[in-house]
Amino acid sequence: MSKKIWNLKFVCGNPKLFSQITSASDNPMTKAKALEGFDIITANGWRVWIEHAQTGRRIAESDVERDWRVLSKTSFTVCEGNTDDKQN
Repeated sequence: MSKKIWNLKFVCGNPKLFSQITSASDNPMTKAKALEGFDIITANGWRVWIEHAQTGRRIAESDVERDWRVLSKTSFTVCEGNTDDKQN
């Protein structure tokens, strides 16, 4: 059984401006290799995570990725009712 079961994925650049997900060119890789790449990309301040190649289960996420996921869930919340202060 191969130990190369982990995918390293990231978004290059400022997470407020960029959203295209990039996969490392040598995916799938070993856990040790994925964690090594994770540390390098995290140091850039980018969104980065490691996920299982078959199940998609994540074993690591950068703080920037965690924050982005929380913000993206709340930014699509629809407000109910009229938010206009000038109601007639």
